[in-house]
Amino acid sequence: MPSSHRVTPRVLGLARVVLPLITFALGHVCAQSAPPGPPPLRLSDFVVTPSRFGVGERTGTVAATLTQSELATLPQIGEDIYRALARIPGVAADDFTAKFWVRGAANGKLLARLDGVTLIEPFHLKDIDGALAIIDLPAVSRLDLLTGGFTADYGNRTAAVLNLETDFPSLPHPATSLGLSLSGLRAAHTGNFAGDRGRWRLTARRGYPDLALRLEGRDEELFPRYYDASFRADYILSPQHTLSLHALHAGDTLKVKQKNDPELNSDYTSNYLWARWRANPNARLAGETVLSFARLDTDRHGDGAFDNTLALKLSDQRQLNTTALRSDWSLELSPRTLLRAGFEATHHTSAYDYQLLRDNYIVQNSVLTVARRTADTHLRPAGDRFGTFITTRLQAPGALILEPGLRFDHDSATGDDDVSPRLAAALPLSARTTLRASWGTYAQAQGLHELSVPDGETRLNRAEVAEQRIVGLEHRLAANLSLRLEAYERLTRHVRPRWDNTVNLYNIFPEVQSDRTRLAPSSARARGVEVLLERRTQRGFGWTTSYALARAEETLNGRAVPAARDQRHTVRLEATYALNTRWNFSASWHYHNGWPTTEVSYILIPLNNGKRYAQRVVGPAYAAQLPDYHRLDLRATRRWEFRHSQLTASVDLFNAYNRTNLIGYAYSPMVSGTTVKTSREARDLLPLLPSVGVTWEF
Repeated sequence: MPSSHRVTPRVLGLARVVLPLITFALGHVCAQSAPPGPPPLRLSDFVVTPSRFGVGERTGTVAATLTQSELATLPQIGEDIYRALARIPGVAADDFTAKFWVRGAANGKLLARLDGVTLIEPFHLKDIDGALAIIDLPAVSRLDLLTGGFTADYGNRTAAVLNLETDFPSLPHPATSLGLSLSGLRAAHTGNFAGDRGRWRLTARRGYPDLALRLEGRDEELFPRYYDASFRADYILSPQHTLSLHALHAGDTLKVKQKNDPELNSDYTSNYLWARWRANPNARLAGETVLSFARLDTDRHGDGAFDNTLALKLSDQRQLNTTALRSDWSLELSPRTLLRAGFEATHHTSAYDYQLLRDNYIVQNSVLTVARRTADTHLRPAGDRFGTFITTRLQAPGALILEPGLRFDHDSATGDDDVSPRLAAALPLSARTTLRASWGTYAQAQGLHELSVPDGETRLNRAEVAEQRIVGLEHRLAANLSLRLEAYERLTRHVRPRWDNTVNLYNIFPEVQSDRTRLAPSSARARGVEVLLERRTQRGFGWTTSYALARAEETLNGRAVPAARDQRHTVRLEATYALNTRWNFSASWHYHNGWPTTEVSYILIPLNNGKRYAQRVVGPAYAAQLPDYHRLDLRATRRWEFRHSQLTASVDLFNAYNRTNLIGYAYSPMVSGTTVKTSREARDLLPLLPSVGVTWEF
């Protein structure tokens, strides 16, 4: 059914507070004796929205949190760009998955783009919730992570935006890079064509956790493989126009064979092909158009029995195809007025072929028996999505910059028509201090690939709608020392019902576990305060410290329940020391409160044969809490410069003091006569994990 969104009393209350403040600030600036001067940057370069973090060499009133070269020297595991972002305030992640939560929102509420194309579930090894991203970290030259408050340019996401850009090395000749680490092998080559008008790059990566497991003698239990490759070719049509062709392919397989459990065989592939036209016809007009095709395939099979008794047969085959056209343009109407507008049209088709046979023990009429659950679902949903936006950036008299915007999104598959107003403002209080604020509504329709078919879901839900309010202050204390304060609140209504494994987050057959729970929140709320203090320097000692006080919760059956990755207190400390241009040392310490978890107990049910059956009882979702989490990571990097090449070697220690951090507990019953006790065994995250890596560029 179509949905429309009216201005709520909360919005009116916020307007009554914010508008007078803006009016006062505007009047204060206008009353200054000095005549208003031009902004220190072009209006198109000015960062208006808060909650923006960057990696790359950028210019603007906000320095990048990290450059790409600095990022490469910080402690990391798997050289994964998604894992590297876990150090940003407001981001939560565990050791196993590359997926991260943003201010209490799951990764599915993050919009990810690579060179202008939208990425859908860009992760390897999805049976363990996406252990690694399909994007190679060294290939990324620049990124922007907007943890909230993003403008009307971006639609169909309620929480955050991640923009990733690749680029070519600034070398006049072809270049090759080879990398080897404990996690995988990578190669990249860049060349030229059509003289100096064309450049191309091919990258490939092969992860070999299967080889490491074979060396440990565990290849009979677990056999994972993953690989990815990307291609990019740019051709300069003219100094004002560049056409590029991109391709990305990723695949992985996993075989799990454990004693007394069913065997899993899975195969996932992702394919993207897109063309991008970037134009800057004159100094006032700029934009880009992207035409893309994407296909995702899932082939997952399970066969065997639990405890050699309870049968399982599973066949899960899925496919998603998308064709999309997006075009965004900006026009500088005057030095104080910038207009941006654009649209995106997408056609989706999908296919689900899901079959399940699962045996379970049940007690019926005091008799322990085996009940068989079956499913045979075949769906072919399809639909079209269209979004358009218009936004304008205005410099009011004085220094205040406003950016009001309006977005409209239509989804034929869900019947949603969503209108999303947004407003951002920035006020430079001095050359060193800038105040930023934003407010807006954000709608996200359910994707065709997001149906929980294993749980019996066959119809799409209405769009979720979130309202975000953010205010932030940035102050440069000294040349290399800056402070950033930010407060936020995100209120979500029409929260989509979902199925969670509330006890064991990682299981290769999640849909058949006893902790599988349907959660249907009536609303959700995330709020917090973040503080970031950093000293950045190219040489010598640099450091970053951040603290976040946050709460993310949902309303279930009238009570507030914490989100699965709720972190009340989060502290991150990082330090780097560049001894010279060759040696670099870094350390990173991370602490947060333990995540919510769900407890399990057992009750004895008498049987008609005089015996008793210990039945598992899953407690209220996320009503308990794990112990606090903390760990220390270390990294040393050494560079060797040769006449025509460079060699870089690194050594990492993940969890250097071998802290035992928990992801949950495994429960089992202990029966003694007519009583039963619950035994609880800790399920650990990663222990001390050393790794080495070498990269040769020539």
